Amino acid sequence: MNKISFILFICCLPMIFADLPDWYPVNEAEIEAKCIEENAISPETMKKIITYHFEDTAEIRSFLLCQAIKKNVYSPEMGYKADRLQLILKERAKQDCKLEFIEGCANKSSDVKPADVMVYNIMQCIIRDMKDN
Repeated sequence: MNKISFILFICCLPMIFADLPDWYPVNEAEIEAKCIEENAISPETMKKIITYHFEDTAEIRSFLLCQAIKKNVYSPEMGYKADRLQLILKERAKQDCKLEFIEGCANKSSDVKPADVMVYNIMQCIIRDMKDN
């Protein structure tokens, strides 16, 4: 019975990931853990981030930028990809935001420098108005 279950699991695995584009990070938990470690995010700070109650600090901005880069949502070359963030929010956080809403937040901060401040501003805009969009 275990062999049959394993074979079914292996056969169904491609169907699980078939709907996700190739840029989509398959190792989100590893990315998050690496960004937490690289930016010395405390469990208390992580709890605030998860519940969308975080302040504008260098460590939080760096953490958000780390995630955006490693999850293929932002790079200096391509800029900020609202459609990618929309998909990640839908898949990971179960938040179904309108693309136009996320694009609006991204456009408001597109000229902000440095990149960590831009990413922080975009996330704050999304969090602030997420309930309505």
